[in-house]
Amino acid sequence: MVLIRPFEKGDSTTMLDIEKLCPQGNENYAMGIDKRDIIARYELYDNWNVLVAEEEGNVVGWIGWTVKHDPLKEEAYAYFTEVMVHPEFRRKGIAAKLDMEAEKNVRDIGSTYIYCYIFEPNDASQALTEKLGYSNMGEFRPCTIPVYKKANLTQKFEIERINENDIPEAVNLINGYYSGRAHFVPYTPESFASYVNGIPAYGLENFWVVKDEGRIAACAGLWDWSVMGDMCFPKIPLAWKVMRRVFGLLGLFTKVPKIPAEGEYFKGYYVTDPAFETESPEAMSSLIGYFNNFTLDAGRDFFTCHLDADDPLFDIIKKFKPQVDTWYVYAKALEGEPPELCPLYIDIRDLVL
Repeated sequence: MVLIRPFEKGDSTTMLDIEKLCPQGNENYAMGIDKRDIIARYELYDNWNVLVAEEEGNVVGWIGWTVKHDPLKEEAYAYFTEVMVHPEFRRKGIAAKLDMEAEKNVRDIGSTYIYCYIFEPNDASQALTEKLGYSNMGEFRPCTIPVYKKANLTQKFEIERINENDIPEAVNLINGYYSGRAHFVPYTPESFASYVNGIPAYGLENFWVVKDEGRIAACAGLWDWSVMGDMCFPKIPLAWKVMRRVFGLLGLFTKVPKIPAEGEYFKGYYVTDPAFETESPEAMSSLIGYFNNFTLDAGRDFFTCHLDADDPLFDIIKKFKPQVDTWYVYAKALEGEPPELCPLYIDIRDLVL
């Protein structure tokens, strides 16, 4: 018999072991992460909860979530971070039981809907989520830029770490850029500093502004997500394997992008809260080039920007020849009509696997 109960600290080791057995994807393309702490991702939020499934005294799965609040719409909604079930205990209805208990919890505290993200190749999760009543509400694109040579930077702009006096202007730029997007709550200078400084290995010291004659024309941060764990691809597409062999030969003669092998752990950065004046795309392009050089100097191989499907930044990013993946946005209404989640603001905290 399966028992659903609250998370306890003693569950952590078993949960970490289970997560390593549950990469996101399919037999052709899957990603996984070796975390330092199973609860660290939840502690990025103001409030969170985790329920575990236990069978004969052994933890066999869990579900975790956070409840967020939109003060402008005066509503609460829940983000389901993950549902994990040990492979040997699947097809027993455990995931459905966990989902039902979590839904009851977030409904009782007034959440109007639930959303989650699913990696496109993760066919099993898509099928399960749809079976549980969730609908595909849109998608976003992780654009991963391989770093292997220096980018040439224009001398037109000044690129520097943000200082206290720059924060109000940067916040105005960010608020204007994301205005009207689902899940975006406009920042104040104080709330922006609190958000950025509240994420380990991020902080204002890792946020940059691009100035054009003293005016901030673009801005973004870099988050070292590897503080949460090391990522790998347990399965890579056949095309990647072929390119890896080709690049291995070319690498003897010139600099080429790195394609990780199956099971090879790597580290990188996430681009956070990027925003720019749309009439000045070259300012944002310069910042992406700067991040390329920063990542290279730091000895990392990649940095990734997660973009709504219609984000104008995509036209700039694609010039850097990124690897573009797709994640789906699923949601379920707990009352009323399903939420409109396109265009979407992506909370960087949600993107820890």
